[in-house]
Amino acid sequence: MKFTNDKNLKNKINEVIRNNQINTWVAELFNEVNSYTDFFSLEKIDSYVKQGLSEPEAFVNIMYDEFNFDKNDEETIGITDEYCVKRIKCLEPKEYLNNKYVQTIKATGRYKQYSVRNITYEPYQTFAYDEISVTKDYKEYSAIGYFKKPFSYLALCEGNNIWMSLNPNEIETMKPFVNKGHGNVLVLGLGMGYVPFMMALKDEVKHITIIEKDQNIINLFNNLLFPHFINKNKITIIKDDAIKYVSKNNKYDYIFADLWHTPEDGLDLYIKLKRISKDIDCWLETSLIAMLRRCMITLIEEQLDNLKEDNYKKAKTTTDRVINHYYERTKNLVINNEDDLFNLLSDSSLIDLIIS
Repeated sequence: MKFTNDKNLKNKINEVIRNNQINTWVAELFNEVNSYTDFFSLEKIDSYVKQGLSEPEAFVNIMYDEFNFDKNDEETIGITDEYCVKRIKCLEPKEYLNNKYVQTIKATGRYKQYSVRNITYEPYQTFAYDEISVTKDYKEYSAIGYFKKPFSYLALCEGNNIWMSLNPNEIETMKPFVNKGHGNVLVLGLGMGYVPFMMALKDEVKHITIIEKDQNIINLFNNLLFPHFINKNKITIIKDDAIKYVSKNNKYDYIFADLWHTPEDGLDLYIKLKRISKDIDCWLETSLIAMLRRCMITLIEEQLDNLKEDNYKKAKTTTDRVINHYYERTKNLVINNEDDLFNLLSDSSLIDLIIS
């Protein structure tokens, strides 16, 4: 990859690289904060609210205290204001408690290593309640929410590990795919059957085939959850490997894949699915494409530092493999201007290059 000596292009590359660094820093910050149920508390929030701050401002000040951030550093203040204060939202429980699946499916129970049980968000516990949003300059904004009172939701767990849950994030991030379902639908991954349940309510959805390879998940679902489903006559479950099945059977009106817990553990599967068909819709696709973009931006940085071909021969991780693949596909590419840069970093280009 080569770059012409264009001043505007250099400035835009530096801006994109800087935004990528901030995206990574903010994501790591939220991951750290959201991993604790008691990072924030009513007492901590109140201590700042009484000083005249809003609750989002109180959250940020608590983070400053816990992480020893410099409250006088203008750059940090600007980043936390843009990415945190303006993004943290108090959520209304009724928006999620009125969901048809939540109202209908109440059963809890266990089958072998799996269980369906209630998990609770504590008051002022923060979590991602929706997909990230990405600006035209590739800033990534997380949707961070909280409840003021305890909020319980059903979750499918293996031991203490949550595989799927009916929390606000799952409900919000599944909406676009539920809305797109029509005709004969293929769903890859069973979980608690949320997407099939919601799609089966739609007149324009005629039948839903679900592919799940874990018989224990299927047994738990059939015994505990499926008996309560509405329009369950529309649903068929097939025990098979999702990738193998869709490789041979992808002539459906709509295909949706939900085979991972996070974008980080789903990137490799996402790439495999897109290489089968670009028309397969995937859960958390905005975040997965953002991961591809981060890899491409890393490659751009490395090429500006004149890293040679030998650096792209080995890979230890999925992101290493993505960077190496992008290197091979772009090593003869010349970026002449800002338009070339943004075309390279566009969703369609990142997908086309990774599947080629």
